[in-house]
Amino acid sequence: MKIKRCLAALTAATALLCGATATAQQMPQLPTDKEVRIGKLPNGLTYYIRHNEYPKGQADFYIAQKVGSMQEEDHQAGLAHFLEHMCFNGTTHFPGKDLINYLESVGVKFGRNLNAMTGFDQTVYNISNVPVAREGVQDSCLLILHDWANDLLLLPEEIDAERAVIHEEWRQSNVGQMRILEKLLPVIYQDEKYGHRLPIGTMEVVDNFPHQALRDYYETWYRPDLQGIIVVGDIDPDRIEAKIKEMFADIEMPADPKERVYFPVSDNKGTIYAIGHDKEQQNSLTVLMIKSDAFPEQLKNTPAYYAQEYVESMITSMLNTRLNDIASRPDAPFAGAQAVMGKFFIAQTKDALDLYAMSKDGDHPKALAAAYRELLRAVRGGFTVTEYDRARSEYLSRMERAYNNRRQCENSSYVREYINNFLEGEPIPGIEAEWPMVQMIAQNVQVAQINQALAALPVSDNRVLMALLPDNSEGSYPTDSEFAEALAAVDAETIEPFVDEVKSEPLIPEMPKPGTIVSTSENPQWGTIEWTLSNGAKVVIKKTDFKDDEILFSAVANGGYSPKFGDDYAASLLFMSDALSQYGLGDYSNMDLQKYLAGKQAGVRLNWSAFSRSVVGNTVPKDLPTLMELIYMSFTAVNFTADEFEALQKSVASSIHNQEATPQFQFNTTVLKNLYGGSPRAAMTTVSDVERADRGQIISISRAMTANAADFTFTFVGNVDTDALRPLVEQYIASLPGDPATAVRKVTEFEPSLLIQEGSRTAQESVKMETPQTYVAIFEVADMPADSRNSQIASMAGQILSRRLNDIVREKEGAVYSIGASGSMTLDAPRNVIFQTAFPMKPEMKDKVLAIIAEQFEELAADIKPEELSRVQEYMIKSYTEGKERNGNWLSALTTWERTGIDTFNDNVATAGSITADEIKAFVRQVLDKGSYIVVVLEPAE
Repeated sequence: MKIKRCLAALTAATALLCGATATAQQMPQLPTDKEVRIGKLPNGLTYYIRHNEYPKGQADFYIAQKVGSMQEEDHQAGLAHFLEHMCFNGTTHFPGKDLINYLESVGVKFGRNLNAMTGFDQTVYNISNVPVAREGVQDSCLLILHDWANDLLLLPEEIDAERAVIHEEWRQSNVGQMRILEKLLPVIYQDEKYGHRLPIGTMEVVDNFPHQALRDYYETWYRPDLQGIIVVGDIDPDRIEAKIKEMFADIEMPADPKERVYFPVSDNKGTIYAIGHDKEQQNSLTVLMIKSDAFPEQLKNTPAYYAQEYVESMITSMLNTRLNDIASRPDAPFAGAQAVMGKFFIAQTKDALDLYAMSKDGDHPKALAAAYRELLRAVRGGFTVTEYDRARSEYLSRMERAYNNRRQCENSSYVREYINNFLEGEPIPGIEAEWPMVQMIAQNVQVAQINQALAALPVSDNRVLMALLPDNSEGSYPTDSEFAEALAAVDAETIEPFVDEVKSEPLIPEMPKPGTIVSTSENPQWGTIEWTLSNGAKVVIKKTDFKDDEILFSAVANGGYSPKFGDDYAASLLFMSDALSQYGLGDYSNMDLQKYLAGKQAGVRLNWSAFSRSVVGNTVPKDLPTLMELIYMSFTAVNFTADEFEALQKSVASSIHNQEATPQFQFNTTVLKNLYGGSPRAAMTTVSDVERADRGQIISISRAMTANAADFTFTFVGNVDTDALRPLVEQYIASLPGDPATAVRKVTEFEPSLLIQEGSRTAQESVKMETPQTYVAIFEVADMPADSRNSQIASMAGQILSRRLNDIVREKEGAVYSIGASGSMTLDAPRNVIFQTAFPMKPEMKDKVLAIIAEQFEELAADIKPEELSRVQEYMIKSYTEGKERNGNWLSALTTWERTGIDTFNDNVATAGSITADEIKAFVRQVLDKGSYIVVVLEPAE
């Protein structure tokens, strides 16, 4: 019996309760969201059009192809992906690099807004975040989609030049896990095409295929019946539809098209074992995949599909909570485990229940067996009512948030829905239809029904076990029989039902005595209300209507762990970011806290750095009281249980142990050592650091960071009701310990060992690599006057340099797959300007590339062409304009203002438009003259 069939009775019954009156096979179809216009041209091309104004003045243009590497024959392996690259190397209406140049001239950045991806069964191209105030820009984007669909030039010289770029992409990706997968896929998909169709292809084909072979593949598979156009954004649907009909009608459907086959995946008796290892594999991962039939296509657009998705979500949510609970114990048999229900690995035609386990002590069968035991515990003993209540509450809370924010749904969200509808038949009734339907499903599905369906799940047949393991010094790896014996032993166990343990006491044991708001003012520069509290803390409120169901929060302060916590705290400081991802509050462990927050859309994150501190959170209006509880406890009672801390140490140490042997880890270690002169507090975290990290030190550091609330400015941005917020602020923030007399307002001491060291230098090291490639990082560092204009100039210079390096090092020289650069200015610390680039590359071209980059830094100070500046200005103006209606952008700008007194926001559009090429050149010249040019290289050893 298949998994999907086991759940069929439950989902069909639930769907009938949701409005269907016939049998499951005769269920009525769900409506299509009335706001999206779907059509099909006579030649078979499908289109989706939707007007949406979030963000205003922008639109996304996509073309999805029902074509991927599965359409290749052996002698074509890699052509689908190669063809994707060629779409940016010349079309009929945009020869050469005109396509990229044009789009960047209107604010669409290559790589970020202009890109594509090739999968096994699909290829998708995107032109995103396009400023569409001018109709000519809209038409040009449609023309580009048209050219991708039917008018690529595929010039011989461009094809030959791209071979080197794709070879470097293969080199960059052909590390650890990819090498294992290439060997294991033919085992997992025995005698099936999925086992031999990695999209990157084979380098033998990439390097040698005749030009005509690519043209033949293009003509065969890029055709209108397999293509879907998606346009979503601030456009006129009538006009766009007319233009699509006008532009795409001339694309002819082949007279005798080749059949587009969706290749099946067969079932198997027992278990297929696919075990591989590699010295550069970064973690010990084992996956048990239990295959099942895919959901019937004819039923996807019915309530049964939503019922199925809901039930699967409940099962995985409850099972994963149990697995996380085990992982939080120091004696946990695995570092982490997770259950997922979805596609069978890379196949579109088969589903699976996947059970992942990461071992932490090298006993891989033991780790998987422990996760498998929990699956069987759920199958045999079911889930409890309290577990289900939490999972259902969390699911509905997230859906409600999406429903409440439906008027501010992103273009990209709609685009994903329509792509999935076109490629995989996913329903698109819209959130206004989904929300009441899901509520009905959740109301009618009871935990007893889920348990009954679970009890019938087949878990011992039709399985694939895949293990991706790092090499070990003994050269000994688990065998098929060892895994089989471990799973069989669990099958034979008598497994006790799960007992759910939930804290019932309040998160705050004793409510604090409220403080007061001692003064109120308005800041016209920011349109904010400001409260000064009795403990010296400051509260800033920016009410917006950008999202109906969103409140963002941040408490920031100058001064961090330096200089109070020195090198004797180094191990704890390096482990700090990991620890702060799993902290508890008061008597609540991290797992207790997760259960407490189920169904509440509220969360808080902590960050302590050398020179600053922040507590950041988010919520929805109805859960604002919960956020305030979290804020109070984060300031007064950060804690780590001894068990959870030890478990986290073991888990992180295991992960880092596997990574330390990889070239990437060694390269990052070398980079930090050369930037910070070997400072133990500015280094890569090692296994030794994790093992030496001290729970008591981390608690002490965290509580010291929040000891004085008067250090902090608490900022709330979003749909904030100030009347509702006032008593909560008095209860939970004004009551925090605070002393204005000792508050830290400004950092006056910067430890040199925590700053990038001055002076130009070059460091070169080597290490053995399975796939030889040279890793390079280059930094230009200097001190410049900190202000908003200089910050923008640094960014513009970095973007111009990035495009130049791409054009020369990638496109002209073929030395890398991907290269970019950035420029930034830190507003609150020395060494505040950094230009940087980092990339892997072809080893034999190292000297030439280093010389090119050094030359381009000098060229940047000498010459900037008008079109180079214009492209960057268009992009930044677009981004800044979009940011005016984003709560996150307002919060970031306000916290920067509170900490530095520098306004990077209110006039940023005008500033971007007024910066000149001469200003950028002069700025770069000053940086080069006073800066430190640092080059770090890791080469493959002989």
